[in-house]
Amino acid sequence: MKRIVTTLAALALFVAASQAVAADKSILIGIGLSHGTADVATNQGTVNTAFQTPELGGRFEYWNMMKDDYALNFNANVGFSSETDKPRANAPAGTREQKFTTSSWSVRLGGDRVYSPNSTTKMFFGPGVEYWSGKAKFEGGAGGYPVATTYETKNVSRVSLHGHMGGMMMIGPNWGLSGQIGHKVGIASYEENSGKSNWMPSSFDGAMELIFSFGSK
Repeated sequence: MKRIVTTLAALALFVAASQAVAADKSILIGIGLSHGTADVATNQGTVNTAFQTPELGGRFEYWNMMKDDYALNFNANVGFSSETDKPRANAPAGTREQKFTTSSWSVRLGGDRVYSPNSTTKMFFGPGVEYWSGKAKFEGGAGGYPVATTYETKNVSRVSLHGHMGGMMMIGPNWGLSGQIGHKVGIASYEENSGKSNWMPSSFDGAMELIFSFGSK
């Protein structure tokens, strides 16, 4: 949590400094909800096994309109997922409820081509590079046994080439809504108990945000 707070504070300072340096340019800030895919791995005894699960989260996004039709884009995300499994009616007495959760964070830097059909609408698309880190936690009776266990994995690291496209609709003079979808192809790695796993995951993601415009129009 301290790392997340520190990161958000640094981002706020970065945005403030960027606005001061580039006061003659338009800057857009987005804050909203995101969805994506968590790539996690677990220790299966002799080897580690990787798998994917959907995740939800929050997003901070920044566009700096370097030109009328080109923007520098940056976003930061925190993600999570949660699954709770209650015992069936025919489960052995004392079987515990099981819970599976994930947590992650990621950052992306890219460049967007921007098209503005009118003064209140912008369409954007472009490539970027994303770094993602996340882990999973299992709580309850592992394997259905009535023994309380908790197992937390190590962090998976993922680096991806990521492309996205979306649009912005200004509702007021300086605020509006934005939505986007994206696709990524990357390389992920995991290490636990000297066992190493490497794989090439791919997935889709998206976000919807409340956006604010600063600087010149």
